[in-house]
Parts: sequence; C-alpha cells; structure tokens
Amino acid sequence: DVEKPEPEVIDEIVAKVNGAIITRTDLKQQRQNTLRDLKRRQMSEAEIEKIMKSLEPNILRDRIDNLLLTQRGKQLEISVDQEVSKYLADLMLQFKIADQDKFAQVVSEQTGMRFEDYKEDVTNGILTQRVLGMEIGSKIVIPKEEIVKYYEEHKDEFMREERVFLREILIST
Repeated sequence: DVEKPEPEVIDEIVAKVNGAIITRTDLKQQRQNTLRDLKRRQMSEAEIEKIMKSLEPNILRDRIDNLLLTQRGKQLEISVDQEVSKYLADLMLQFKIADQDKFAQVVSEQTGMRFEDYKEDVTNGILTQRVLGMEIGSKIVIPKEEIVKYYEEHKDEFMREERVFLREILIST
C-alpha cells in the first residue's frame, strides 16, 4: 500500500465570472496595489489602516465589476491600443527614459509587477473608463436650467485672469 502525497495547492479560485477566474493571488495583488498607492500619499499608518479596513470588504466586488466592464468592452470591440501607447509614452517622458527595456524594468520596480501585467492593467483601466462613458455617461441628461444654475452659483470658479501665451518670436534680419 503506497501512500499518495497530498496535492499542493498553488492558488485558489475565489470567483468565476463568465468563464474568467479570480484567484486569491489576484485579490492579494489588488490589496497590495491599494496599500502601495496609499503609502505613496504619505499618510500615517493609522489613516492607511482605517482606509484599508473600509476597502477590504469591497476588493472582491470591485475586481468582479472591473472584470465585467472589461469583458463588456471586449464584447463591444472597443480598441484602446492607441490610448495605452500614448499613456506609456507619456510615462516614458516623465521618467526621462528612452529605452523600452529600461522603462519596463523601472515600471516593474515601481509597481512590483511584471511590465506585461502592468500594461494589461492599464489597458483594462482605460477600457473600463470607455465602457462606463459609453454605457452610463452617454445616458446622463442634465437639464439646461441646472447647468445654468450651477454656473451662476460657481461663476467665480470659472473666471480666469486674462493671459497671453507666446509660442515663438521671429526676428527678421
């Protein structure tokens, strides 16, 4: 009688959404990303703990919502490749890095995730925003009276000092 070794659990499926799965590792990564973002804001440990405690119950729900919105975007065949490329190019300019490989390394160090995973997160985030804009934003109708009323009440916020912008000076010789 040979004893079979117990199978080793590598990851655990927490939810299945239209064929896509959410694992315990996905939720852990989401939590770590949120924690890292809060720490970047230079908050106290007490504030971070309080915010994390309030966000903790919603991590799975938020992950499911994002997955559904991403799936809907793919269903609508929305392409965000150009926006993702522009976003990453802007990041490269901010970091003042011209080399793609070095940029991928810096992103990995900053985010703690592989560059491909980061790029997929950016793609899904932009796709999610586009779906929300199309599905929800396009259906929001604000009566003109409310717009005028808001403007009148907040007129000072819309006022700007007169300014002149100069792009170039040509001097003829």
